[in-house]
Order: sequence, then structure tokens, then C-alpha cells
Amino acid sequence: MIGGRSGEWHWLWGAYVFGMCAAAAAGVVMLDDRFPGNAPLALAALAGMVLCVLAFGPRVILGGESDWRTLLFLATVIGLWVVAFSASSVAVAAVPAIYPVVFASLRLPAALVVTTLVNFVPISLALLFYGTSWPDLPLAIAFTLIGLIAAPVIGITIVTSMKQRKKLAALVAELAATRAESARLSREAGAATERERLAREIHDTLAQGFTSIVALAQAVEPELETDTAAAKRHVELIRSTARENLAEARAMVAELAPTALHEGSLPSAIQRQCDRLAAETGIAATLSVDGDLPPLGMATDVVLLRATQEAFANIRKHSEASTVTVALSPVEHGVRLSVADNGIGLAEDYNEGFGLRGMKARAKQVGGTMSMTPTPGGGTTVTIEVPA
Repeated sequence: MIGGRSGEWHWLWGAYVFGMCAAAAAGVVMLDDRFPGNAPLALAALAGMVLCVLAFGPRVILGGESDWRTLLFLATVIGLWVVAFSASSVAVAAVPAIYPVVFASLRLPAALVVTTLVNFVPISLALLFYGTSWPDLPLAIAFTLIGLIAAPVIGITIVTSMKQRKKLAALVAELAATRAESARLSREAGAATERERLAREIHDTLAQGFTSIVALAQAVEPELETDTAAAKRHVELIRSTARENLAEARAMVAELAPTALHEGSLPSAIQRQCDRLAAETGIAATLSVDGDLPPLGMATDVVLLRATQEAFANIRKHSEASTVTVALSPVEHGVRLSVADNGIGLAEDYNEGFGLRGMKARAKQVGGTMSMTPTPGGGTTVTIEVPA
């Protein structure tokens, strides 16, 4: 509020007080013949004003409380000015030096009262010492009127300026706090996004690989005594799956693309997934590529590969299918991947698990879409379309 004391000090105020008192001191010296008085006493009082303001002003004003120290400080400054004026009437020119000190030390209403009283000091002393016949009485009245107008203007300007500075400082602090909070939320959002990405990567690669290893290990146990050749074949599949999982883990740590895509194109990587599904489960999995596919980029290739892996994982767990058909085909401005099985299809009350939500999220990240529909004749078809 504008009525509050500023509680602030600016070095320009000290310079202003020094300049005004110095100007008044120069007037005392130069006009001593015209307005005789005790020039040395006036000069000493003006110097005392400057020293008092420079030595104690910042400490009192920055203290922020209007207590006895504030009143003693103001009384000393004003008293020294009264002494200077009593010694030489020219020292009245130093009265504007008092205004910023008063308005910075007191609340606005009290400061207006004090400066008004100060402005009446010259004419009051003149009437007391010289009476109404004093020849310089009109000059004293003029100085009083100027002070009565100038003091409120200067004071309100000072207080308003300090208020605006406080508001600006508060806005800057609020902006800094907002930026810090925004940075924190951004970091948290980035961390959450990264955790979600890693969760999808682990679910689509390592978790599925470990599931295959567990299933193959369970198949090997009864084969050790009845079908050694099948057991060896499954052990080899366990070994190759474990190696691929290790390679995927290393690639994930190094933030590289999927190892399957390092070894060739997207169709060849999907073909290897089909071969693995057939070897592990006996489900006949075939891939067809309809026409020339437009180049997609590594990020989009990863989306389609992971979608295939997730679809195969669901087929293993839930479909009871005997055949799976994977198709890659160009569409307008992109590529379509469809994975169709001839299994039991989706239950009416099925709930999307983490894998399906991850598939949709991956497709959305590259501007694509994902849908699930019944396969004609039975089963489920997963379709993903991504832009080229």
C-alpha cells in the first residue's frame, strides 16, 4: 500500500542530500554579506546533516521499523537544519534535503505532517525573531509555499517509486520461483516419460524373452528322457533367446536401436520373429510384404517391430491359434502392419493390458494409429498404420 514506509535506501538519496546541503553551504558563504549571520555555525550544522544522513540513514531506514531510533535520527537531522537556518537564513535552501529522509523513514501520513511542519519553520522563526516588519518576509513566505507544494509531490513520488520497485522485485522473485517450478515439473515429466519408455522396452523385449526361456525350459524337462533331439533343439532356442536378451539389454543401456534392426531391414527382423514363434510354439507364422515399402526411419521401424513382438506375445498366451499371418503393405503416406491369428478371438469383457497400451502409445508417438478387430473366420487382427 502507498501509505507504508519504503524500508529501502538508495545511494542517490545520499548524493542528493550531500548536493543540496553543499549548495546551501555555498549560498551561505557567497551571500553572507547580503544575509549576514553565523556562517561557520551554519556550515558546521549543514555538514552535520550530511554526516548524520550518510552514517545512520541507511541503517535506520533499512531497519524497516519506526521506533525511537528512527525518531531520534529524524530529530537530529531536522534539528541540525534548524540550527543552520538560525545561524544563516540562506540555509533554508537545504530544506529539500530533508524530504526524502523523512518519507523513507516514516509512513506517508506521518511524513506529510512532519514535512509540512518543517516547511513552516522558516516563516515561524522569521516572525519570532524579526516580526512582520522583516524585509525578507515575502521571500520566506515564498519558500514556505514552494515547500508545501514540493514536499508532498516529492514524497509521494518516492513512496510510489519504492512501491513499484517492491512490486517489480516480487514479480521477479515470483517469476524465478515459477521458472524453477516449471523446470522441476519438466524434469519430473521427462523422468516419468523415460520410465514409461523403459517399461515398454523391457516389456516388449526382455520380459518376452524371459517368458520364452521359461516356456522352453518347461518343455525341455519332460523331453530329456523321451526326446533328446527335441530337448537339444529347445536348449539351443533357450541359448539363442538368452543371447538376444543380453544383446537387447546392452542396446538399451547404450540407448541404441533394437539389435534385430541392426542385422537387416524391418521385414527381415519381423521374419526372424515369425521363425522364433514357429520354433517355440509350433504355430505356423508367415510374413507377406505387399509391394515396395517407403523408407520409414529407425523410430518408426522400432514401433512396428515392437508391435509385432507384443502381438506374438499375446498370441502365445491367449489365442490358442495354429496360424499367424503378418502383412506389411504400403498405404497412402505410410505403411500398414497387420498381425492376424486364427485363435479364439477377444473376450467380450477383455481389458487392455500394459502391452496393448504400450503399442498404442508407441504408434501415437510417431503419428500412427493402432486398432484391434476380429479376424474373419475367428481370431484377432492387430493393425498399425504409421506415416512414412
